[in-house]
Amino acid sequence: MNQHAESPQDQPVRVKAPRRTQAERREETKRRILDAAAHILSTKGYAGFRISEVASLAKVSRGAQTHHYPTKDSLLLAALEEVYNTTREQSLARIESLKPQDDIIAAIQEDGVNFFLSPHFSMALSLVNVGDGNTELSHELRRLSLENRRLLDQAWAAALVKRGVPREKAAIILSSTYCLYRGLAVRQLIHSDSEHIQQVSDFWHDMLKDQLQRMLPDTP
Repeated sequence: MNQHAESPQDQPVRVKAPRRTQAERREETKRRILDAAAHILSTKGYAGFRISEVASLAKVSRGAQTHHYPTKDSLLLAALEEVYNTTREQSLARIESLKPQDDIIAAIQEDGVNFFLSPHFSMALSLVNVGDGNTELSHELRRLSLENRRLLDQAWAAALVKRGVPREKAAIILSSTYCLYRGLAVRQLIHSDSEHIQQVSDFWHDMLKDQLQRMLPDTP
């Protein structure tokens, strides 16, 4: 007889994972669909977006996809809104984590780079410029984009004002910085040059820091 055999009470107890609820399964399916839609949009743009490809990439049936998003337009809007929600949460977390000694101009620039020079912006751009005569879809896409930027502009402006920057100057700092990165994003579609982007960013950073030093001599 094996003296070292484990008794039943010595054996590890395997606990079955709780079964997911119907609501959890539904949310997982929606998540897979939205992730797949966002991926296709960011790589192929609106012109290359195909409903059938979304279902295939998400590994769901066409029936499951149309159950959650009955039309192509509803899926496009949901995918763009999901991207905006994700990037907005990242931006708000960046603002929340700022310390008084942190370089706020560098933080604003980092925020601009993370959105405008990422696939998220090219995806948003391809949707905002929908040119198939679908005015209702175009209106909703533009509304989403404007609302997202408005919320972030308000949050960053508040952070600048908290540092002592006059509100009208804060608005100019944000608008000009975002215009810079939008322009670099469009240029990147034609010619990708990370060294040039860094040089322009450094130049712009130094200009804005100089302006802040003039307004706020104690700016870190």
